[in-house]
Amino acid sequence: MNRSTLKTTLLLAGLLFSGLCHAQAPDPRSAELAKTVPIADVHLHTYSYNGPSAADIVEKMNANNVRWGGGVGDLRGDIANALGNRHIATAGQREFAESFIRQGPSTLVATENIYFRDLFRDAHDMFAKGMIKGFGELHTNNENSGPQPFRRKIKTDNPAIRKFYSIANEFNGFVQIHTQHNAEFTEDILRLSADFPNTLTILSHCLPLGQPEDLANLFKQRKNIMCELSSNGELHFRLARINRPGRAYNADGVRPRWKALIEAFPDRFMLGSDMCCGWDAHYNEAITEIRTNLLPYLRVDVIELVAYKNALRVFKLSEL
Repeated sequence: MNRSTLKTTLLLAGLLFSGLCHAQAPDPRSAELAKTVPIADVHLHTYSYNGPSAADIVEKMNANNVRWGGGVGDLRGDIANALGNRHIATAGQREFAESFIRQGPSTLVATENIYFRDLFRDAHDMFAKGMIKGFGELHTNNENSGPQPFRRKIKTDNPAIRKFYSIANEFNGFVQIHTQHNAEFTEDILRLSADFPNTLTILSHCLPLGQPEDLANLFKQRKNIMCELSSNGELHFRLARINRPGRAYNADGVRPRWKALIEAFPDRFMLGSDMCCGWDAHYNEAITEIRTNLLPYLRVDVIELVAYKNALRVFKLSEL
């Protein structure tokens, strides 16, 4: 058994064993750092229709020491101007949503799509001018989550998604994908990340329905796959009126298997608020949940990486 295989075997064994143990109380040093550490919100929704104003977004970010934000949502010039170099500018979600709503899921796999046409035409120029850093959030499979009218399931490795990856690959950009774990997706994302090595894949919500072992499998095979932890606490289930405990963390802290995974791959995780669907009034709660139920339970040396340093590195942001 080589060293790489041994490391993976020990990690997976640790994940399974830790799932049998109770979460430990937070280290006082971690608890203190969690209160004040800067945060990069890489799942900050910016809708054009009925979305919060740029002033409201900046006010909420400043009140919560969220210094950088974006990664998903509509590309809005007012927000880009308001945030300046704090903005993780992205495109594609509006076009993806409009295509699905108006013509159905079959159009989401076609490059000859009138909703993608202008975006694909203009994306090279937007990347070159620094107007965007990537694409997202692109929903390929949310058949078991989200409002019923917006659910869909398409293959992730399809011609349209390949076009997004190809353009991002030219500029060392990212594609943030919302999908659910299954064997087909694993094959698709491993193929895409190999074919487009300069494109970073960000898995929204750290891959719904995936177990820590599934993420470990992806991380150990590809360096250009990361995930963000939004919607993994109790708040989003409560807002959706679903009686379910947090997937990765809750009021009792981080689930042991998730803690083991994050601390084994500390350079693969980022944070997000995901105040979609008219929930923007709950932004403060989302960040408070992260600061009280997630970050205090991580090692001190991991907190800053997950909170903002990984985002600064991969999005080439300036430390403020």
